[in-house]
Amino acid sequence: MGKSKEMSWLPSGGVLVIAVGAALVAAILVNVYVGYVKSEYAAGAKAFLQLKEDVMVGTPIQDRHLKVVMVPRPFIPSLQRAIEVKDKEPVIGKKAPRLLYKDEFLWYVDFLPKAGQEEIRIPPGFVMVTIPINPDNSPGPQLQPGGYVGILGEFNMSGDPRREDIEVKTVIPNVHVVAIGGSTAPPDKNRNYNDISILVRESQARQLLQVQKVLKSRHFTINLAHRPEGPQATEAEISSEVLAIIEKTKPAAALVPTP
Repeated sequence: MGKSKEMSWLPSGGVLVIAVGAALVAAILVNVYVGYVKSEYAAGAKAFLQLKEDVMVGTPIQDRHLKVVMVPRPFIPSLQRAIEVKDKEPVIGKKAPRLLYKDEFLWYVDFLPKAGQEEIRIPPGFVMVTIPINPDNSPGPQLQPGGYVGILGEFNMSGDPRREDIEVKTVIPNVHVVAIGGSTAPPDKNRNYNDISILVRESQARQLLQVQKVLKSRHFTINLAHRPEGPQATEAEISSEVLAIIEKTKPAAALVPTP
């Protein structure tokens, strides 16, 4: 009986060595690429001030209240009015002009206001919150301090950060704006702005901070809205759909405090 034919589908030793070598080279190239992306991502990072704890209105700001957060370059445009670490000294000792929340960034509008600005009057039961917005989609000079906007956000509905299923949701349909780009003066028609200050209730302020943590790009989008009428004239209601999203979504730690 003749010898059985060799199983030709099995790779020879030389082919196997080449395959293993190619896999190792591919793995090295992937690691090099990932390292390059990470270094580019962090190359332009800036240090901003964030709160370690809630600070009551009238409390002098101290070092113990603050922590340093390195913000990666893609998120910096939405925080251009947030106070950088290099500007910390003028803030130390100043009294909190409103209730400040844990994990909130410090904003120039609160501590280093421009000369000639009007005093912001906050109704009882409300607090002022400054939120970053997408400057490319801001309404421009059509929005004035004292106006109203709808607040929207982009959410990844897939539940998996590695796979995107982006949907735009309305966070609040109409909310009162008291400052634009850190100023109570009308915005310059030739310049977009990166943040707005709004009036909401305390519980809603905390919810907005939670919402911001799960947004795709960590900033909101706004559009012009009409002043609400009737019983809802002073109430800014956060969408129940958005509240459900933050309940089931674990915030990603994209902005990591330095030790």
